Amino acid sequence: MNRLLSLAAAGLICAGTIAGTLGSAGAATVPGHDVAFQPGGPIIRVPGNSSVPTISLNWSGYAAVSKTPFNYVHSTFVQPSVRCPGLANQFTTNWVGLDGFTNQTVEQDGTYGYCGGPSHTTPVYVAWYEMYPKASVNVFGVHAGDIINEQVSYTSGKFTLSVSDLTTGKSATTTAACSSCKRASAEWIIERPAFCLNKKCTKFALTELADYGTSTMSADQASVDGGPVENVGSFLNYPIFMVCPIHSGFISLDTVGPLVGPSFTATWDRHGTITPITLGPRS
Repeated sequence: MNRLLSLAAAGLICAGTIAGTLGSAGAATVPGHDVAFQPGGPIIRVPGNSSVPTISLNWSGYAAVSKTPFNYVHSTFVQPSVRCPGLANQFTTNWVGLDGFTNQTVEQDGTYGYCGGPSHTTPVYVAWYEMYPKASVNVFGVHAGDIINEQVSYTSGKFTLSVSDLTTGKSATTTAACSSCKRASAEWIIERPAFCLNKKCTKFALTELADYGTSTMSADQASVDGGPVENVGSFLNYPIFMVCPIHSGFISLDTVGPLVGPSFTATWDRHGTITPITLGPRS
């Protein structure tokens, strides 16, 4: 479904006149690219828009909030197949995480797919984790159709980030402390990531959204300190729609369906265009 809504800040276009603040920057090299990409990171909200559902330049999916800190988030999904028409800088990433919806840290892991090769017609899929604003870390390759399991947990002052390919048996786990991470939200997200516009990584933009067809994120669960593991619908949750600003408003890049138990399905609508953003100093 194509969605066109009004935007308070009229006259903004997706081609490059809108900038959002993403916070401190960290970027990882993506295979086959001479510039760095940043899968994951905090939500970039459309300026002037504070309604529900949330409108974002880079996220779609669901976020949950709680007065009690979260200590666990989980999802499984089938790695979506990326369709590559031969254009550069088309990416999509599925991930789960804590924080980032209301603050500038995110503890997250997932996979991304992009159009690689010399002619940008070869789909490539990679698993990663990230303790933003530190750089994301690529951990292993995956394939379209693989079943991916991802989770982030917190206990005894440390975060454990785990991403597994249940089809091939590959997995990666890392543990890290973060004294500034508030655990204020849990997220289940499809995203178009940020990348460097120059080799010195002083200028940044969001990629176009790669055509991923449809993607269902299942077993979307979380827990808070002292509480049981529950479905996303058991928490105060917000649907998030990824958009591209145009002259008279904005238009959706994908369509997020309603929660059905612990799951939701998103469907790609369009690529959008590369969108410059503002990143803070490197951490």
